[in-house]
Amino acid sequence: MKSFKSIFVLIVVLFFTNCDYLSQKPELPIARLKEKYLLLSEIESKIPKNLDKKDSLVFIYDQINQWAKNQILVDKSMINLNEEEQQKLTNLVESYKSDLFSHYYKEKIVKTSIDTIIDNEEIENYYDLNKLNFKLNEDLLLGRYIKISKNNYNIKDIRRRFRRFNYNDSVFLDSISLQFSSFSFNDTTWTNNDIFFSKFPEIKPYIKNNIVKKSLFYQIEDSLELYLIKVNRSVFRNEIAPIDYLQPTLKQILLNKRKLDFVNKFEKELIEDAVQSKELEIYENNL
Repeated sequence: MKSFKSIFVLIVVLFFTNCDYLSQKPELPIARLKEKYLLLSEIESKIPKNLDKKDSLVFIYDQINQWAKNQILVDKSMINLNEEEQQKLTNLVESYKSDLFSHYYKEKIVKTSIDTIIDNEEIENYYDLNKLNFKLNEDLLLGRYIKISKNNYNIKDIRRRFRRFNYNDSVFLDSISLQFSSFSFNDTTWTNNDIFFSKFPEIKPYIKNNIVKKSLFYQIEDSLELYLIKVNRSVFRNEIAPIDYLQPTLKQILLNKRKLDFVNKFEKELIEDAVQSKELEIYENNL
């Protein structure tokens, strides 16, 4: 055991001092189980960077134990599993290997061969044909808000600009946003109704419905703060989702469809080429 440890430590020292000894001489194993050997090069890539020598040594010992455990289990399985069980597992391994190589190759071909740009016209056409499949399961709105101290000296101008909200207004309000307790001017992104209104003191349901359905400006206050609220547009559960809300999803659907169409065509051409070159023959009389 001491001899084994000495050899092991020597290998690790050589590894960490970047000595070229191992590149010039046959590589020494760091572990043996029966007739099988584990080489340092087999686990080098697994060793985390920036570990000190002690921690690296601990990590390598752990890798040796893991390797030995796996080897022992495989050996035991070959003894204790019957021939039918072994063949079933072998078939699974071969099938998985085949699927893995095929999948990786197809993904590589797809990445280098298809155009991933989905234009707006394609998205709109798909949406128009399939919009009935995109009904909402939540209420959404486009809106903005400001939460500001009731004692702010500039409330009148802020309120006026917030309601009008042209380009210059948005720039101005953004420039003084440090005066606000909280705010959101992102009124072109759809937001869940409940999440939006959770930022304010409780508003009576009939008032909230009025704000949402009529796209109103509304203000509410508590003991310290004033809340300015403006809803631009809303859609409701079971209605067709707006195209701008669905755009990322539609883009991904179309991209996946493009990939699937390409792969199906690619696989069909592979078979046709193999048949034409007589690399593939189907013995129909034997079916």
